[in-house]
Amino acid sequence: MLKKLLKHEFIFLVKDFMRIYIIYGAVVLILKLLITVSGAQRIGSALFILTTMIATIYYIFTFVLALLTVSHNVRRFRKNLFSQEGYLTHTLPVTPAQHVIAKVIGGLSNFILSFLAIFLGAEILLLGIGEIELLRGIKELLDELHKYGLLLPLFLMFAAGFLAMLLFCYLITSVSSMVGGSKWLGALLAIGIIVAYIFISVALTVSFAGHTVTSYLYTHAAFYAICAAAEFGIVIYIIKNKLNLQ
Repeated sequence: MLKKLLKHEFIFLVKDFMRIYIIYGAVVLILKLLITVSGAQRIGSALFILTTMIATIYYIFTFVLALLTVSHNVRRFRKNLFSQEGYLTHTLPVTPAQHVIAKVIGGLSNFILSFLAIFLGAEILLLGIGEIELLRGIKELLDELHKYGLLLPLFLMFAAGFLAMLLFCYLITSVSSMVGGSKWLGALLAIGIIVAYIFISVALTVSFAGHTVTSYLYTHAAFYAICAAAEFGIVIYIIKNKLNLQ
């Protein structure tokens, strides 16, 4: 049944997010065209203004693209499990854990696709400009990380960090729905958890001041994994025992 849930998650991803990738690709191609034209001839004021506008749109779009994947995923989580649609969702022969796992996998896949879109967009824009190639720079960076044994712990830290962040959003949504959709209580809970996270993160950083970077990364990865596991357990508990459909 988990495979069917994942199938629907990916169908949603294609239907709801593919247009965003198409628009982003169009912005990249238009900006590349304007940069090419500007480099081939003397640029006029109208072309300069247009290039600046498109470049600004590109920078803003790039900044929010990855965040959009998270916000869309969390919105789908709330709609599927805590809105009126939840009455149908919870009649399916699927456990709450399977629902949450499918949402997490869908969100992670969308997040990776967004970074690939950003990477390809940057490669298109940089290609041919001063012989700068993003692919070469990324490869050199990965080689250096692998050389010093940092690639695996860095990957684990970012992967666990993403899971903790996404499940944190699920947790806030679940608690908010449990108390009748109170945004104030959800906001207070979010602030409290963020403050606690910052305090623990700073304490870990200070305690590892004299240790290796590898041990620091592994410790933070473990910390994020523990946070993700706790958030997952609380979300499942709320869905099973404190479900309040809006």
